[in-house]
Amino acid sequence: MTVIEQRLAVRAVGIVRGRDVDANAELSLDHDALVLDWANAAAWRLDFDGIEGVAPGATSLTVYLRDHDVLELTGSEALRPFALAVMDRACRMPELTRGLKSFGAPRYGARGPSALQSAHDTWFAPLLAARKAVHGVSDPQRQAALMDGTVLSAALTESAARIAATIAPDNAAEQRAMEAAIEDEAADTFAALDALQAASETVRTGEMDTRFADWRRWVTAVSAVFAAADEAWVGIGEMVGDS
Repeated sequence: MTVIEQRLAVRAVGIVRGRDVDANAELSLDHDALVLDWANAAAWRLDFDGIEGVAPGATSLTVYLRDHDVLELTGSEALRPFALAVMDRACRMPELTRGLKSFGAPRYGARGPSALQSAHDTWFAPLLAARKAVHGVSDPQRQAALMDGTVLSAALTESAARIAATIAPDNAAEQRAMEAAIEDEAADTFAALDALQAASETVRTGEMDTRFADWRRWVTAVSAVFAAADEAWVGIGEMVGDS
């Protein structure tokens, strides 16, 4: 890939891949890596996936790598905005719905396409809203706050109630039974939301030296929620279609 962004002259000191480093370099930002160009050696690419976190200073940038390696870059006030650019690129939200089977295609049943489509849209609405809220946000703490597991759990519980009310609008007992059945079908989804909340708390309260690693685990938890909700809809859709 072509290296982009400005090139900064820095002093690099630390340990990388078990090697002591103490040399001048030119630092730049690629699409998915930090790049260090040395005067007398081949350039190094530090892929984002191998970076645990970064911490900017007034004229410094500390890069925390896997296996407890650390690289201290100094020499320019531009390193602080550079660190923000690193976070912006390293913590962009991935596509969350690719590969989901039910997310965009409800299956029609005895009640017809209208009722099933309405239930489908009601079930997935909280996840769609959360995905929209984090679109374009690259700060991990803001992302975690916008896609809160507790809030989503309450919203999906409300979705279950709304679907049940649509199926049995004149029978309170049947509504309660249907709502309970939907929640049972979505048990794995609610468990995934509990795991997401724990991952979110780690992102919100964790240190800078593990921020990227914590964020990657949080993204995995988010993806698990979407996958579980998608799987739950298979059973929920069958119940709606058969009612």
